[in-house]
Amino acid sequence: ERDHLTARRIMISACDPFSPPARAMSDALWDEIQSRYGFSAANPLDPAAFTGPVGGFWVATDTDTGDPVGSIALSPLSGLAAELDVLYVTPRHRGSGVARALLAALEEHARAAGVSVVRLRAGEPQPEALRFYIAAGFTPIPPFGRWIGDDTARCFEKTLK
Repeated sequence: ERDHLTARRIMISACDPFSPPARAMSDALWDEIQSRYGFSAANPLDPAAFTGPVGGFWVATDTDTGDPVGSIALSPLSGLAAELDVLYVTPRHRGSGVARALLAALEEHARAAGVSVVRLRAGEPQPEALRFYIAAGFTPIPPFGRWIGDDTARCFEKTLK
């Protein structure tokens, strides 16, 4: 059963990407990716990628329990572009608006940091993510950066206004 949270019960906070809540969310996402894509490997996500003036990491916390229920991160690319990563919402909290709130926090930070284009990578084994990104205004683009040559990559971008 999904926990349909109200906005009053969720707090989105910028946090240290090396912190236990950030690592817990990154590891949960990585576990789900391995399950959906059918492989096993060490988590390659480097918390240092989400630092600096453009980078950032946000965690959604259920204020009733204090538990992290979602995350999102931003890392700089070249020029005025940055990459959205680590968007994860715990299964119990999906469909409750947590992802939208996390994306809003990331976009607000990105605009303030001078980012005008946010790019991301998802894939066919993540149909809910693909639908979410399209609904949020992201449009398909060819694979970019480290995703060039990755046949599973479905890349998107959104111009921030």
